[in-house]
Amino acid sequence: MDNTCTNPETTLNELVETIDATTPATIPSGKPAPSRRAGRRKSKAARPEAISLALGQYAAQQLVLERTCCANGDGKLATVEAWETLVKTLPSWLTAMPLPSIKPYDCERYFSELEARHRAGTLVEKTMAVRKRFLRSLLQRARQENLIDSNPCAALLLAEYKSQGRGAGPCEVTEEQTLSPDQMVRVLVVAACAVPPIFFVLVAVMLLTGMLGGEARALQLGDLQLDHCCGQNRRPRIWIRHIEHHGTLSPAGWEERYVDVPPVLEAILCWWISTRGITEAQALLFSGPLPRKGSRRAERVQPGRTDWCVPVETVKANWQRIRQLAVPGSQLSLTALRYAFSTVSLLLGEDPLYVSLQVGHRTLRYTEKIFRKFINVPSQGAFAASTEDLRAALAPALQMPIQQPRRQAKTTRRARPSATPQSL
Repeated sequence: MDNTCTNPETTLNELVETIDATTPATIPSGKPAPSRRAGRRKSKAARPEAISLALGQYAAQQLVLERTCCANGDGKLATVEAWETLVKTLPSWLTAMPLPSIKPYDCERYFSELEARHRAGTLVEKTMAVRKRFLRSLLQRARQENLIDSNPCAALLLAEYKSQGRGAGPCEVTEEQTLSPDQMVRVLVVAACAVPPIFFVLVAVMLLTGMLGGEARALQLGDLQLDHCCGQNRRPRIWIRHIEHHGTLSPAGWEERYVDVPPVLEAILCWWISTRGITEAQALLFSGPLPRKGSRRAERVQPGRTDWCVPVETVKANWQRIRQLAVPGSQLSLTALRYAFSTVSLLLGEDPLYVSLQVGHRTLRYTEKIFRKFINVPSQGAFAASTEDLRAALAPALQMPIQQPRRQAKTTRRARPSATPQSL
């Protein structure tokens, strides 16, 4: 690739086409970065060509790398789409600058432009934060490849986080962001009565296993291992190997894991499978209609499928209805279900390592940091919710007639099956 061109008017597509045509997109070697002192001594002699490599050209090069990883099954399409959007939002004066010439005051100028747009009402706060972190991660990649001596964005964002009263890492979960054991029972009972059964089972899976919403919606019958045994003990589990995001069914990646299935959830899943008549291993547990023709989601659906994962918008709408009845006045999102599993498990005395493995965190340190307020806290009898209590609360609700999901027109209606799990 010709690195002498630093024309700020060069478009992203032209840069990507140039890289595709002249440079094979290979994943950089996994050699560890040298120390700061050794790296700085070798930097001037080792990278003479980096002086002419502009930020826009490097971003386009990294975009090609992300596309290659996605095509090989090692990445996610959502990451590629996010990069395509974020690269285009970088200002032309910044993309035309050579990498070694970018200094902290240049990053500060870019951050000031974003904050000015936020104050003017043309840029929301979340989008502004995402663009700041994107520039930091892009320069961090250049630092790891020894193209620059240091990341000029790191100190600025760290100072900004400290001024806001938080660190650069994840924020701690508070009691307002999760559910108590009593609220968990109310959520399950309300979901069994107020929404179609598909959303009741979906909420139960997320609440009793700590799955992400995309992981739960992507579950297939073959992922259930309810007859699994660990030694002489029976230990039902679910294999999490896919995640759905905007119509793309991607591998779970580092989040791939097994989660335990409590007896209540096992009974609910067995009832759901028998009610829906699911028999094929590749069949989705929570299927919905195909995306609208011509939409971006429809282009990503595997050919030959007649159904797809239930849309996340529909799940959120039903969750709002459950929330209004079970936890009135709160603004909890679906993430509260995942938090509730972790916080209640910790309050009941579970090992933080077990909770970290269940929810799919990369490190135990991350789990201990965000759930610090719920570790080694005496329950004082307030969190003594047992499986029998949950069974007793759910059994009357499930004996009531449950609304069946709507069927498509011009289909023969079948008799409504019993909505009571035999094991409850």
